[in-house]
Parts: sequence; C-alpha cells; structure tokens
Amino acid sequence: MDSPIEQQRRLYGAPLAERFGHVMEKYALSQRSLAQVLGLSAPMLSQLMGAKRIKIGNPAVLGRLMMLEARSDEADLQAVLQKAERLDAVTATHGSAEAGEGAAASEYLRSVGSPEVLAEMAGLARARGHEQLAEVLERAAR
Repeated sequence: MDSPIEQQRRLYGAPLAERFGHVMEKYALSQRSLAQVLGLSAPMLSQLMGAKRIKIGNPAVLGRLMMLEARSDEADLQAVLQKAERLDAVTATHGSAEAGEGAAASEYLRSVGSPEVLAEMAGLARARGHEQLAEVLERAAR
C-alpha cells in the first residue's frame, strides 16, 4: 500500500504540502489565510498538508487551488479571489451549467486559459473523478 503522500501524489500530481506551500509562498499567505481563501478550516488544511487526510473533499476547494496556481504570476491576489468568487457563484447550482449559468463560467475560464489548457485540465479532472468540473472545463474549451 502506498504511503499517504504517494496517494496524494497520484491523485494531485504532487503532495498537497508542496502545492499548498507553493501557493502560500507565491501569495505570501499564512497557512490560516490560505485555508480561509480556499474555504477550508485551518485544521483541515493542516491535516491535508501533513497527509493525515489524503483527499480534498470539496471540488470547489480544488478548483480554487488550481486557479490560484494557474494565476500565481498575478500580483493581485484580491483580483484572483474576486474572479474565483464570481465563478463559484455561477457554478453553485449542483454543477448544472445550463444556458446563462454556463456561459459566464465558460467565458471566465477562457479568459484565464487557452482551449488546450482547459481541455487538459478537463482530462485531469475527469481522471480524478470530478465529472461535473470536467464537463464545465470541456464546455469552456470548445
């Protein structure tokens, strides 16, 4: 059986401590601040970083992490967070991206990633069992 860190590496491409650490360094965030930004409790973030928990249970949290990582070259964390909040508001209804709901999400996703990157992210999301997220990303990639 793989260690918890190896399980995280298999699920997320790297241990969560590395991924979270990179975001904290890039945006100069404390662990508590990152937890707040991601929408996690500080103890849950600590457990994920220490590989006491393996999986991020909420797909929205993973989406926020991926967005922060993708936009880490932006200096303005507040702008990134506002965009993430708008995307969350649009996709809040059980992932149904029908008509107007999906249009705003797709438009935003296209503004932050090329169709190729969005398609690649959709493939990663699907491979990790995040079907609804994969559908939204695929729709935006078209």
